[in-house]
Amino acid sequence: MAKVELKKLFKTYNKKIKALEDINLTIEDGQFFVLLGPSGAGKTTTLRCIAGLEKIDSGDVLFDDENITHDQPASRDVSFVFQQYSLYPHYTVYENLAFPLRSPMRKLPEEEIKNKVEKIAEMLKITNKLKNKATELSGGEMQRVAIGRALVREPNIYLMDEPLSSLDAKLRETLRVELKNIQLNLNATILYVTHDQAEATTLADKIGVLKEGKIVQIGTPEEIYENPNSIYVSQRLGSPKINILPGSLFKLNNITKIGLRPENIELGNGPYEGKVISTENLGSETVVAINFQDNEILASIQGSYNSSINEKINFDINTNKVLKFDKGDQRIYER
Repeated sequence: MAKVELKKLFKTYNKKIKALEDINLTIEDGQFFVLLGPSGAGKTTTLRCIAGLEKIDSGDVLFDDENITHDQPASRDVSFVFQQYSLYPHYTVYENLAFPLRSPMRKLPEEEIKNKVEKIAEMLKITNKLKNKATELSGGEMQRVAIGRALVREPNIYLMDEPLSSLDAKLRETLRVELKNIQLNLNATILYVTHDQAEATTLADKIGVLKEGKIVQIGTPEEIYENPNSIYVSQRLGSPKINILPGSLFKLNNITKIGLRPENIELGNGPYEGKVISTENLGSETVVAINFQDNEILASIQGSYNSSINEKINFDINTNKVLKFDKGDQRIYER
């Protein structure tokens, strides 16, 4: 594995569309780094620039302090996992997993290939599928093989482009846990891109938030959630979503907007009175939507909560947890 650095990376398409703008990023050796952002933010382009599949306009890509900006893709030694499975349909699972190890550049003996394939197959719980053709697998099994084909090597970095996005919710959850455990066991360096906040928070050691080709904040999942530097970043993590409200609503007249997490609202008592719009019981918690002075506010409480539509409800807010933003939607920090 390697430490990977991007320095002042710029990439445009058709000489006018800015895909990446001044990207500065360090992924430490053995780190699980997640790039988080919506479609079009520049996540996949960043991966492709690291892999050498896109020619950058300016800037540098370094592996362990060695500048590889102009190296060919084959010589960079990276593993890429795509959204689509990209398996060889006429090959067995074993042959798909062994394929990258049989490259002329590697020339590994078959016994070593066998050991590596069987080890990864066991990690991914597909040992009993090694003799199956790729066409005989379910979607989840095919994605396990696609991930395994990357993991079977020991590259400088694993690049993963939303590899779980096409799977159902339960399988995504299972594979997230397995992928994190495998990364820890292998001490692998991974750059993983997603728009899914659950993937970002459960997988990442560090998160980089992308907006229109720029990295706007880097931090641990806890730092991004608790101390976002803008409204945009505050909206990347958190379910139910953060409440963005006028500062005047709670008599913060010098503040343009505030951010209030649903869990920082206490229902049942307090100086504020609204009306219930809806309740959503999620099992371990209930989300209550409140109309307060023509603003919708989401509150979440542990367990169940019984109320009727348009029922009056009192609430209070945790003022210590209120995030304050200026006219440009940037965070205002207390002195």
